[in-house]
Amino acid sequence: MQRSSEADAASAAAETCYHCGETVPAGTDFYIDIAGQSRPMCCPGCRAVAGLIAANGLESFYQRRTAYNEQPPDHQTGNHDRYIIYDDAELAATFCETDAGGTVTARLLLGGMTCAACTWLIEQTLSKSAGVIRASVNLQQSRLDIEFDPRELRLSEIFSRVDDLGYQPRPFQASTQHRQMQDEYRTDLRRLGVAGFGMMQVGMFAIALHAGDIQGIEARYQGLLRGFSLLVASFVVLYSARPFFTTAWRHLRRGVLVMDLPVALAIGLAWLASAWATVTGTGQVYFDSVVMFTFFLLLGRFLERRVRQRHALTWFNAENTLPDAVTIRRDNRWETVPRMQLEKGHRVLVRAGETIPADAEIIEGASAVREDTFNGEHLPRAVTCGDTVYAGTVNVESALETHVLGSYRDSRLAALQRSVEIAQTEKPRLARLADRIASWFVGGILLVTAATALVWSQVEPERAFWITLSVLVISCPCALALATPAALTSAASALRRSGVIVRGENALEALARATHMIFDKTGTLTEGTLCIAEIDRLGAPLQEDLLALGAALQHYSTHPVAKAFSDIDGASGFERVKYHVGAGLEGCREGRLYRMGSESFCRQLAPDLPPRPETEFYWIALCREGEALAWIGLTDSLRREASTVVDGFRRAGLQVELLTGDSSPQALALARTLQIERVERGAQPQQKMAHVRDLQAAGHVVGMVGDGLNDAPVLSLADASFAVAGATDLARTQADFVIIGGDLEAITGTWAKSRQCRRVILQNFAWALGYNTCAIPLAAMGYIPPWAAAIGMSLSSLLVVLNSLRLNRPPRT
Repeated sequence: MQRSSEADAASAAAETCYHCGETVPAGTDFYIDIAGQSRPMCCPGCRAVAGLIAANGLESFYQRRTAYNEQPPDHQTGNHDRYIIYDDAELAATFCETDAGGTVTARLLLGGMTCAACTWLIEQTLSKSAGVIRASVNLQQSRLDIEFDPRELRLSEIFSRVDDLGYQPRPFQASTQHRQMQDEYRTDLRRLGVAGFGMMQVGMFAIALHAGDIQGIEARYQGLLRGFSLLVASFVVLYSARPFFTTAWRHLRRGVLVMDLPVALAIGLAWLASAWATVTGTGQVYFDSVVMFTFFLLLGRFLERRVRQRHALTWFNAENTLPDAVTIRRDNRWETVPRMQLEKGHRVLVRAGETIPADAEIIEGASAVREDTFNGEHLPRAVTCGDTVYAGTVNVESALETHVLGSYRDSRLAALQRSVEIAQTEKPRLARLADRIASWFVGGILLVTAATALVWSQVEPERAFWITLSVLVISCPCALALATPAALTSAASALRRSGVIVRGENALEALARATHMIFDKTGTLTEGTLCIAEIDRLGAPLQEDLLALGAALQHYSTHPVAKAFSDIDGASGFERVKYHVGAGLEGCREGRLYRMGSESFCRQLAPDLPPRPETEFYWIALCREGEALAWIGLTDSLRREASTVVDGFRRAGLQVELLTGDSSPQALALARTLQIERVERGAQPQQKMAHVRDLQAAGHVVGMVGDGLNDAPVLSLADASFAVAGATDLARTQADFVIIGGDLEAITGTWAKSRQCRRVILQNFAWALGYNTCAIPLAAMGYIPPWAAAIGMSLSSLLVVLNSLRLNRPPRT
């Protein structure tokens, strides 16, 4: 037993720290779970650092590192010291990129983001820091993209400065972003629930107090009701209303006036005045008003954020479309390795049906590759030795051996993802009307309130506080704060019920002002699948059905052309059917050889095959030995509602354009059918983005409708964008509107709803500003007591909400 204990002790002493590699002291227990496995740590510092790495979803760092990390010093207790771990080059590489000049671009996830003012504060503060080249905050993603010179500024200092502003920075990872969104949702829901419960309880007490003021009430019962109201209202103010105070103080420290400042002042002063009246037994209490407008403001913000988070698909990483494992040639045998280990020069086997893991050159084999990832077209491209294939495309026919040309970051797919990110940062910032007015309005409110307090302190000091409070409460910009989000939330709700998800904050306003509507072709104006459009019979009539012969051959193919024959019963009797890569199908039936495919392939069997018809269809030939049977024309059929939608926008005065990656004559034929005058075909993603930028530079407001990964950058760049059903995940992520049902008529309905929403917002602003213009002077002159000011403020907010609810009706198409 003694020898066993000694062996155990020796084993523990030999254990090394998973983080720094130092020996784990005997008798310590600093284990931590990393990637589902318990790992030993030598000290609390290593455990804290490893826990931070694991909590931020960066466990893969430990698989990528080439050496142990340094042991953290014992004195790491300050705000800056918490983030020193991110100065580690290998850890930073998991969420940073470094260009050839040494400039680093980091992506951080920010906790505590509430509004556009937060975006402004962070960008302005960081932009003034030495070493920062560019700082851009995406409110939708709660993401900070910062470009800096590491020779002047350390990454840990950036984390520390963001933390000093009152936000919680962490490395951006899709998994941590999702967890943060869930945590913020639960916190918001708890705050709203507490405020709602408090409103009901204090409301009941307020009814009794108001009845007592009219009919009479004993002082002890009045004091008891006021005491209970103080207790409940205090909890609501300290917990539910806390975001108003923290946001106001955070911006006030930086000299910025935001709409939360008068809101916080009104709530705080009304609570203080009511608490003083309760303690001294004098004056009026307004606890019901305090909890009521706390609840309504929280409700408006909760609904606004919920709509944004519920339907904002998690930021899509294009690399996730690639396979996790690949087959490479090593030591004269094939073996499966993680894709992350792929390097330039590796020989990779890509089987039929597999996704190509990296940009590569074909060194053996021939096949066809679907590249709709890049061009949106469903017809594959024939490839053979010497051709280049790209990461993210699908090998559809036969196995290929390829030579890897570089890492994922050098691939065409990564370049496309970077185009999306650039488009996101370049997207026009359509500041809402409330934001344009808010800072001036808030400053005006504070000046009027201060002037009122000063004048009444000289005229009638005993009334100065209550009159000042009346001015602050009645001028509280609740109606102005709700004017836009209430309308946007109602419009988004109506659109969601009709099958349209609204994602972009400013998309409805931008869509209402659109001057150009640009459509993609494949999968947007067309169905996106091939169908048989025409049959040109050749030679003598046949007893057999030509389509049945073709369907029998296509039954053996995985080519997209085969889908056009999937609903046709094939003829029986075919045997020894063989697929010739890039050419077509060949099989025997009743002793005769049949072929179906390209013109050159079929002419080898039937020399008398005439040239294919000169029309816009995609033609395939059918023949048998010595006899040409037919040309079969395939097309991507037009959506039934496409003509109505295009004509509707044209009649409304919008310029309609067709912008497609398809370079075939079908694009021109489609434009003629729909009477679209402006057509650009064969356009690559960068060319599409350049076209939209040119229109925007000329002062136009651009709407874009697309389907396909190659549309994602231009969808993100357009002022308002739509992704129809069937769109790839990335296209859906970048679009402001997602059409769930696939009905294009929903686009015209959304456009009509956006115009109605803009009218309602303007009406809300007119009422909110008109109300304050009339009510503030009356309150400043002492004609409106605080209780009437609270009622007026609440009624003003209620009117804005009721006006916005008119948008709940489904849109007309």
